[in-house]
Amino acid sequence: MSGFEEIVHIIPLGHEFDRVVKPFERFRANRVYLLAITEKGDIPYVTKEMCERQRYFLKRVKNALEKMGIEVQVRSINTFDILDVMKHVSSIIRNEKRRKNIVYVNISGAGRLTSVATTLAAMAHKAKAYYVIADRYSKTEEEEREHGLSICEKPSIMYIENFQLNLPDETSLKVLVELCKHERGMKTKDIIHFLKEMGIEEFDEDKILEETRGDERKAQQKLLTRLNKRILDKLERNGYIIRERVGRYNTIKITETGRYVAHISGLLK
Repeated sequence: MSGFEEIVHIIPLGHEFDRVVKPFERFRANRVYLLAITEKGDIPYVTKEMCERQRYFLKRVKNALEKMGIEVQVRSINTFDILDVMKHVSSIIRNEKRRKNIVYVNISGAGRLTSVATTLAAMAHKAKAYYVIADRYSKTEEEEREHGLSICEKPSIMYIENFQLNLPDETSLKVLVELCKHERGMKTKDIIHFLKEMGIEEFDEDKILEETRGDERKAQQKLLTRLNKRILDKLERNGYIIRERVGRYNTIKITETGRYVAHISGLLK
């Protein structure tokens, strides 16, 4: 950490050049994160030729930004997966804002699905999202290789007004992230143990046991009541979890909506 406030841009990248590089002819930045598909892997719809073309634009953009004196960090992500995009963009925003840096997010450097995911992540973490308006679009192979899909002579930049996305509190987000890792769900006692391991003091089983003078039954009931009122009831009301009765125990499972919130939290690795 330099001790100085830095300006950071996050840019999911498709087959674009002008829309990504041109804004930095007017604006300064200390660091840019380029998020792109770098290997085909098992991503559906992605061909070897698409990957080669993506690497071409990634290399051109990276070289151009570095010539401007901007530090560039490349992250390999699946830009066709809305959850993967939200996860990575949110994580970077959280980390940079923790350092007290100013974060901008370019939502126009890749496709529409990526743009939606990037916008949601920016709004959830109060980053400054912007869209670079193209003057026209490439008509020939030569134009596309030079400018990318969009041609920006003098780029016009539109800032996206943030509206508030109310995420759950930090402890509840941690529970959702943990539930994401357990496809079959978690029992309430396992969630309590997880919260204790995370250092959440109000769920320290040993302290509660002291408060109840060693009465384990009362201690467990107190922890369960606290877990329900403090976390699970709210998550269930918002549609982020469901409770299923399995024998004597409740199993807590994350819903698809809850999965989206976990990915946009910035906590999911």
